[in-house]
Amino acid sequence: MISVAVDEKACVGCTLCVEACPTQVFGFDDAREVAVVEKAQECFGCLSCAEICPATALRHEGLTRSPCFHHDPYALNLAGRLVTDGPLPFNVMADPKARKQALDDLSVRLLSVAVVLKDIVGTGLAPVGLMAGRSLATQLPRYQPPKDLDGALALAKAEFSPAWDLSFTARGDGGLGIEVGSCAVRELCSLENLPLGGALCVLFYNYLAGYLGRMVKCQMKLAKADRGAQGCSYEVAVLR
Repeated sequence: MISVAVDEKACVGCTLCVEACPTQVFGFDDAREVAVVEKAQECFGCLSCAEICPATALRHEGLTRSPCFHHDPYALNLAGRLVTDGPLPFNVMADPKARKQALDDLSVRLLSVAVVLKDIVGTGLAPVGLMAGRSLATQLPRYQPPKDLDGALALAKAEFSPAWDLSFTARGDGGLGIEVGSCAVRELCSLENLPLGGALCVLFYNYLAGYLGRMVKCQMKLAKADRGAQGCSYEVAVLR
């Protein structure tokens, strides 16, 4: 049984825990201006409240924190109860006007991020992509960790779609061939008249490599990259 408590002396009354909790464990005492635990039995240990609390005023007991919490069957079952099925207001992929607007907005955001990161870290873009991919591998609450590389590749194909259409081929030397059909990055580069192979491409490949590497505890060393308007391919050495 998980128990959660609020240190009222430390609480700053920001209400962030009240807003972040997916199961509405917390309420707010307006008179004392502190958060209070109202539904302790609803806590399933996601720690969203503890992560966001600026005063570290929340304490949990009876909880063993795992780096793969989001893959735990118990957590998946509880998280599944929070999902509300319902139609989207419109289908961005099917609506040409909405799709163009989304791409324009996305291109501005991604290119801005890439420029800022390149200015800050210079040639260190690859580690940034790797760290982001590794983080993704531990946080998606949609599957159990795969047992082998084939399982990780199947998950990557599903999780990265439809932004990237990935296919994988095992090489005789133990390496891996990666083919990228449709690609959100390539589409943005075409939209902005940018050459392929720039900062966004570096971030994308290393994002994928970090994701796969974290899933099966290996390193993906890029041996060769061919990028073109119709598709891109990578030859990768898998180091265990």
